[in-house]
Amino acid sequence: MNNTLAEPGPEAVAMPPVATGRPRGRLPLAGAAALVVRRLAGYAAVIALAALLWQAAVWAWQIPPYLLPGLGALAEALGTHGGEIAHATGLTLQATLAGMLLATLIAVVLALAFIASAWLDAALMPLVIVVRTVPMIAIAPVLVLIFGRDRWNSIGMVALLSFFQIMLAARQGFESPSRHMRELFHSCGAGFWATLWRLRVPCALPHLFTGLRIASASALLSAMFAEWLSGAPGLGSAILDAHSKQDFATMWVAVLAGTTASYAFFTATLALERVVQDWSR
Repeated sequence: MNNTLAEPGPEAVAMPPVATGRPRGRLPLAGAAALVVRRLAGYAAVIALAALLWQAAVWAWQIPPYLLPGLGALAEALGTHGGEIAHATGLTLQATLAGMLLATLIAVVLALAFIASAWLDAALMPLVIVVRTVPMIAIAPVLVLIFGRDRWNSIGMVALLSFFQIMLAARQGFESPSRHMRELFHSCGAGFWATLWRLRVPCALPHLFTGLRIASASALLSAMFAEWLSGAPGLGSAILDAHSKQDFATMWVAVLAGTTASYAFFTATLALERVVQDWSR
């Protein structure tokens, strides 16, 4: 009986290694792109259905144009003032993005300070809650005095109204690693910064994106609110001007632009989260 093992054939030796995972150095954008396309397609379908119901309601109940203008009037207003509304939408989106970046920076710094020092937590957390719970209409004049009536007022308002949710989510994420995990890192000689970067930050990312999603849903409305109060250029001012001129068709077009921009901003947050999730795998 021959116990000699058979030599592997040439096809086994020459078989190339199977490539696994994504190419190094390339962002995984396919999942995020599919998510954006799917959500925008769904939004377009909802808007189309709402437009049909809108026009049907105008015809059925003979609603006057100063309450609900028909689709023809809306299309005419879009053709006449579409460029102005697009420019105002861009200004509001820029202020919203800058305010969200500032809010995220402040929120992460505060969350790190609170988990690093119990004294800072006890001293500053009540002040943060007081600032967040004060009605914005009461401190809006103060914001106008601090930031002026230009776009900085919108950025400051977005940051002030958005940082609290992001800070709470980031803090919960930084504190999510269990005591045993932290003790394991400490026993391996990891200090505060090494534990933060290798343990706390990866655990905090899902929580941080949850806070970003919650804040982004109302961030653009916060920017428009600041524009209403300060008169800064943007969608808020465009809606207010159209209403004051009783140009209700233009007003509703601007409202639709704001709704679309807010949905797109929220979708961009979801897409960014998807990119980070795919990249970390």
